[in-house]
Amino acid sequence: MPAISPSHRDLLESGNTVSLATVGADGLPQVTAIWAILDGDHVRTSLHRSRQKYRNLVARPQASLFAIDPGNPFRTLEVRGTVEITEDTGLEFLQRLLAVYGTDLEHFQAPVDDRVVVTINPVRVVELG
Repeated sequence: MPAISPSHRDLLESGNTVSLATVGADGLPQVTAIWAILDGDHVRTSLHRSRQKYRNLVARPQASLFAIDPGNPFRTLEVRGTVEITEDTGLEFLQRLLAVYGTDLEHFQAPVDDRVVVTINPVRVVELG
């Protein structure tokens, strides 16, 4: 499995919003701004089951995540990979994710029920800048 190098890990460790691309039922890409964190060599995020990106990933468990350095837009990270979806019944992962982004369950402005953890297992990592 390709690893994200130390030179680009900060793009997923510092609470930057990133883009997640999935493939819709019509075969076209769907891109959404999300919060995600690096967990070892895997990228993880939390999704609500009602979202289109969740339905896309259930049907086609492949995704691409793209991060741009806010201080240098020519420094980017793309992680392409296969996806695993697991339960987050106790919301432990969601709480970890929210802490990186400076908030908590009480102040999170999206539904907290029926959440899953989406893990992207890198197949290809592209680092620029």
